Amino acid sequence: MAYEKLFAGNQERYLTFNLSSLNARDEDGKLVPDYKTIKREVSEKIWTQHLNGEISLGLSPLRDGKVKWGAVDIDVYPFLETDDELEALMRKWADPCLVSRSKSGGIHIIAFTRDWVDADVMRKYLAAKRDAVLEAKILAHADEIFPKQKDGNGSQMNLPQCGSERPVLAWKAGSTIQFCGRTKHGNVFEPDWLEIAAQCYVPESQMASVIISTLTKTPKRSTKAREKKRYAGGFKRPTSGKAMEGRNSFLFHCGASARARGADDDEISEIIHGINDEFNNPDSEFGSKGPITDSKRLSTVIEQVQKLPQGEVADLAYDVVERMNAEWALMFVDGSFEVLNTKTDKPYSMAAFQLKLRPYKLRGREITAFWLDDPDRREYDGYVIEAPDYDGEGYNIFQGWKVEPTNGDATLWEAYVKDILCSGDSDLAHWVMSFLADAVQRPWSKHPGTAIALRGGQGGGKSFLGKAMRAILPKAHIAEFAQSDRLLGQFNRSMFGASFVLAEESFFAGSRKMAAAAKVLVESDEWTYEQKYLASFSAKNVHRVIATTNEDQAVHVDFDDRRWTVIEVPTMFDDTNRLEGRKWWDPYYALLRDDPGAVLRYLLEYEVDQDLIASPWVTAAKASDKIASDPVIALMDDIARIGSCPDDLRGDGRISSATLAREAWARGASRYDNPRRFSNQLRDKFGGTTAANCINIEKVEYRQTPDGILTPYVIKRTDRAGVQLPALSEFRRIVSKVTGETYPDDGDWLEHRIADPETVNDIDPNGGDVDGVLQYVKDNGAIVKEDIPF
Repeated sequence: MAYEKLFAGNQERYLTFNLSSLNARDEDGKLVPDYKTIKREVSEKIWTQHLNGEISLGLSPLRDGKVKWGAVDIDVYPFLETDDELEALMRKWADPCLVSRSKSGGIHIIAFTRDWVDADVMRKYLAAKRDAVLEAKILAHADEIFPKQKDGNGSQMNLPQCGSERPVLAWKAGSTIQFCGRTKHGNVFEPDWLEIAAQCYVPESQMASVIISTLTKTPKRSTKAREKKRYAGGFKRPTSGKAMEGRNSFLFHCGASARARGADDDEISEIIHGINDEFNNPDSEFGSKGPITDSKRLSTVIEQVQKLPQGEVADLAYDVVERMNAEWALMFVDGSFEVLNTKTDKPYSMAAFQLKLRPYKLRGREITAFWLDDPDRREYDGYVIEAPDYDGEGYNIFQGWKVEPTNGDATLWEAYVKDILCSGDSDLAHWVMSFLADAVQRPWSKHPGTAIALRGGQGGGKSFLGKAMRAILPKAHIAEFAQSDRLLGQFNRSMFGASFVLAEESFFAGSRKMAAAAKVLVESDEWTYEQKYLASFSAKNVHRVIATTNEDQAVHVDFDDRRWTVIEVPTMFDDTNRLEGRKWWDPYYALLRDDPGAVLRYLLEYEVDQDLIASPWVTAAKASDKIASDPVIALMDDIARIGSCPDDLRGDGRISSATLAREAWARGASRYDNPRRFSNQLRDKFGGTTAANCINIEKVEYRQTPDGILTPYVIKRTDRAGVQLPALSEFRRIVSKVTGETYPDDGDWLEHRIADPETVNDIDPNGGDVDGVLQYVKDNGAIVKEDIPF
């Protein structure tokens, strides 16, 4: 049965009522019966009885979240009393539909589809048509749309044509309207359900094009202006720039937009007169001045616009273009193009963009194609991060701060930086606050060329700094990385525009490779951004790096580093989950939760010393990281402490290149590093000079004398090339300048001491016991005789 197929839906239950139970409701006259829901399948017999008027059948269109029909319920009585009124409504509705009476004498406008569609699509389509077609006084009584729900069983609606009740008034397919019942010409037509099923359906693509036209709220315009732009393709109403300097300029720009979209001379005149009339409205762009009353002045604007070249009528009315532009922008990036969702700042490849909007079609063509071809599409020449007053061709990702500044109390914030982060060091706190405030005040500015590394145990408050920046800056201006390979890897476009790069555990362990990459990130004026399937581009580097770690070494620091300020953050609580720790930190986190604007105001008002933050602050933590980062510096630190060079049995401050390489490798230097490199470093950084006849101990053997005493026997070379270090006091002064450590300031070079079994407890961690001595000699030299008396 064609009727049954048209009204397919949830047929496992149906609604019915006794026709004699209808009673009019006092408040609005709506007829309300005694309904009953029958929980069983609708049989063929019930369909027939309904059409015969023997029982009333009501169904929900929902089946597994999809529908094949939907309806707008208009509760106005009486309504559409004549065929002329009915025809006018259906012409205005434009799409295929069926109009029937409701049980109370109102109207149901019913739309059918050939295939099952999402219930939400049907609802949005019907809502869009209803809002566009019905007058305001009718619209107020058209709240109900079926399906009412997106899934489940759904609410039921009384179906049309129950005998002579709820008759079909007319149905439309294409431009033809087929009236039913007695028409004004005296003809009588019964609804032909087979013909209705074959012709009266709305393609899903048509539904999509209607929905796309309501993506954003339609700007408030007069009905007169809306009618005038329909034939000209619409026009763009400017909101900024020279067009807003006065009424003449505004009218000219509106007219120029309409002209480019195909408006002829007469249409230009009507449009400009119509916009000028809108200035009577105090809420309009120039409502405070009122319309231009000098006809000559108005005619001059019209004539200026009419002299402009007339474009072709665009495929999309400007209202639709405007709604697309509210969410999307075409981006030209370094010779490539992509599409940006300006509501989420998420870029899409062209293929992904077209796939996302593929369901939205107009006249069988995807809406994206129309928009891309339109002269008024929104487009930008690449991405930039600039001050709020930027007026260039690029898309500025800086759209303001996350919160508004407030006059709240920022004392806790100031105390956190000074007393917790900087351990009470006011000078260091000023450096840190200047570093942070510079980025917050000018997120679009180039970095200062320095970075912060925080190290310390859990519970010290290192991560609170990043949380504070996240509380006051938008998500786009904070980039977080837990792994250094991701931070400095290939697909890094999400970093673009990040004022702060929060690198947790990213640079610890003193990796020379990561240090070299981090150096470029901290110092480079430009950075290259890449993303799979999207364009790569270079832009100014605004990144301020803040690295945090729980390790003993925060970052790899070069001898002559001019980038890192390393801060040791003391551990206040061993376990932040303990009640004591949580209670102590609660006020600080409450500040970020309840009044982050107070922190923003403090930083916006802080007097930044940009010269100061161009160089890192020297700290004891940085000195220790510098020692740990360089095996040669670590060796020089050891030599300065004990006052003797390895293998220097003469005590004259000479060390062979072979010995130097052995000791540097033992402290973590790469085996690929040539001994000459270490010698050059000693000469360049520590005042050494080239020396000959240096000692290199190749092996120490422990031999037993005839009287049974174990004695070390040194196998060495005394003709090795190497480095002569300065006098011990001068050497210690130079090393102290590099490491920041304090060494004894007197004495001369000491001879290198060879441990013997009697003094092995001085160097053996086992305390010099028998097993410890045996282990030592096994590790450090061959044992000539196995039977060693003790």
